[in-house]
Amino acid sequence: MNEMNHNAVVEIFSGTSWEAEMVRSLLSDAGIPSFIKNNVLGNYLIDPIMASGVKVMILESDLEEATRVVQWYYERMRNRGDE
Repeated sequence: MNEMNHNAVVEIFSGTSWEAEMVRSLLSDAGIPSFIKNNVLGNYLIDPIMASGVKVMILESDLEEATRVVQWYYERMRNRGDE
């Protein structure tokens, strides 16, 4: 893979604004830089918790480690529903 493709920006997660911020925080804690895309103020005016389509973007070079973080997040959320 050439250097240019290796540093492409890719989506690692899509969900509500709240979920995206949680995932971005977990990625940051793991040392993986990320940013939020499609976090539009209009969504907050309707329902800040349920606004969806908010994406978390990372560098492709961080994809493997970021995927582990997101999978951990999904597991925690799934197990939380079992409580």
